[in-house]
Amino acid sequence: MRLVVVRILLLALAALLTAGMLSLLTDTPFSPALTPQLSALYFIPVNIVCFWLLARQGRVKALLGERPYLRGSDLGYGLLWLFALFVPFAVAINLVVLLLFGPSGYLTGFETIFVPTTGNLLELPASVSLVFAIIVVVLFPITNAPVEELYYRGHAQRDLATKGMSPALVVLVPAVLFGLQHVFLAPTAAAMLVYIVAFTFWGAFAGIIYLRQGRLMPLIVAHFFTNLMTSVVPLVFILALG
Repeated sequence: MRLVVVRILLLALAALLTAGMLSLLTDTPFSPALTPQLSALYFIPVNIVCFWLLARQGRVKALLGERPYLRGSDLGYGLLWLFALFVPFAVAINLVVLLLFGPSGYLTGFETIFVPTTGNLLELPASVSLVFAIIVVVLFPITNAPVEELYYRGHAQRDLATKGMSPALVVLVPAVLFGLQHVFLAPTAAAMLVYIVAFTFWGAFAGIIYLRQGRLMPLIVAHFFTNLMTSVVPLVFILALG
């Protein structure tokens, strides 16, 4: 579990360093609220460091199981889990928005939660945005998916299980930490709550799948395609505007 805490601290440090660099480069006041737009970008070096920390302990192959390579069944199950995990994730988002804004403000709530306020909107040159978007599409899914599954489902759940915790806590504790990690992606304060709850749901159901199936690779596949789809959206948007 210590590695999971280290990962979250590294992400917090990366967010602060990014905010500091933005402040120096743009001559604006220091504000971590500007960093969510670049979160997928600074996640990449943190993912690489986290993988190295796990690899230097010789635990990657052990966590991936007896056959650590990608099998056809892993791909099939991964696509199945991709859609299965989307359901509780989407339900959680809609429930939190409904609770925050009520039935009357439900639809307009999405417009305010997931869009940064004007003061927190980072405006970059089109060429810089394009380069950043390409880097994220190429590197974010292949670094983030395996690292997060290795950490939250593989390492954390096994660590808690060996300590004799109940299956419920084995699944729930890493899921909550997984949800908390995603505050770094939230563009607004309200989105932080939405992300924490939604990704905790995603993490809990992924944890149940891992507990039952005992194999990490299908979840890595599902996580990879999820990250890939979310990474491609900004790139498509930039190209469409260009």
